[in-house]
Amino acid sequence: MKNADKIPLRQNHHRKPIAAGAAVPRALWLKAAFGLPATILVLTAIGGSASAADEHSFKICSGYYALCAASTCKPTGTTMTVHVAGGGTARFPEAECTCPVESGQAIADVVGGNMQGSCAPTAPGVLWSLYAVKNEIPQEINNWVPSGPAAQAPLLYCSKNFNLGNQLVNCFSFACDHERYVNGVPVASCYCPIGESPEGAMVAPHTAFVTQAGQDDYSFCAANPVGGPVSPP
Repeated sequence: MKNADKIPLRQNHHRKPIAAGAAVPRALWLKAAFGLPATILVLTAIGGSASAADEHSFKICSGYYALCAASTCKPTGTTMTVHVAGGGTARFPEAECTCPVESGQAIADVVGGNMQGSCAPTAPGVLWSLYAVKNEIPQEINNWVPSGPAAQAPLLYCSKNFNLGNQLVNCFSFACDHERYVNGVPVASCYCPIGESPEGAMVAPHTAFVTQAGQDDYSFCAANPVGGPVSPP
């Protein structure tokens, strides 16, 4: 495969906290909560279009959550139900993703994924896979090292010419369970749809997407990485 240009992820310092459970205005969510350079990744949570945010309910959740942005996944062979933006549901092939558990503030779409309208877990032992901008994320490929070079998670741009858009995994606002420790790092199993945009639509193979998996290794574009489309599905 021909290498594509990589998208840099710039750190965002001096960010003021947002009240937990508060609705997030679109402009604030894109610029203040995450920083403008992260907009490429954040836009994947609204189907690649800022106007699509009107069909979502983005909120800041506080507490424990799974951060799957740098994970790869394995198909389970079954299907799962997801919410469709604007109403209704759809079914997609399911993948299981092992993701590190973080604590703090993260963005959620409480009417997207399979969330039920709030940040609250649906049962004991359940937590949500949400998103927060981090340059370092523990990853299975490096035995879950929690920080330093082995935890670096730069954005990887997977070109539409790879024809792998339908192999990305969307874990934004989906449920996780089976929390445990691996090499001292808390992780959880998250169950996420393959080839689904956060709008609940199918992603065509000839679609570009971004992921934080793989540490700049383009072979990870074909490893069912967690990511989101950056061109219309």
